[in-house]
Amino acid sequence: MKDVILLLEDDPQQSAIIMAAVERQCPNAEVELLETESDFYARIDRITPDGSRPLMVISDVMMPWAFPDPAAPAPPRAVVEGTFRNAGFRCWEQFRQRDDMRCVPWIYFTVLEDKTIECVKYTDERTGYVHKGNSIEPLLQKIDEFLKQDGK
Repeated sequence: MKDVILLLEDDPQQSAIIMAAVERQCPNAEVELLETESDFYARIDRITPDGSRPLMVISDVMMPWAFPDPAAPAPPRAVVEGTFRNAGFRCWEQFRQRDDMRCVPWIYFTVLEDKTIECVKYTDERTGYVHKGNSIEPLLQKIDEFLKQDGK
């Protein structure tokens, strides 16, 4: 069974590029795309404490709660007040509340500059930040850093 890397990215072009590069970099892993904040919450609710946690999470910061759909759940108050601009941070915070997820590497991959966002509040020793620029290489390097730390 392949390890799973969760990718939180709502832009189809970006997600295709990231998925292809990460799957080449980590051939023993499968990248699972989650396009909205509500998709992420539904996915982590299905993770059991028995070791089925993801290998890592790669997350954009700005994402919609859900795509327009009458069946989509209404966003919670924190989402309405925090706007789409903080979605990745809310996902990180929810993820890190679980003891079994605190050791899972989390990489923010965003166009936002780390100096202009509240990134420091939503990080720990297992969290990285990579600015989306003209190359995917910095992301792949950060993935390698975490995998080497984990002996993988």
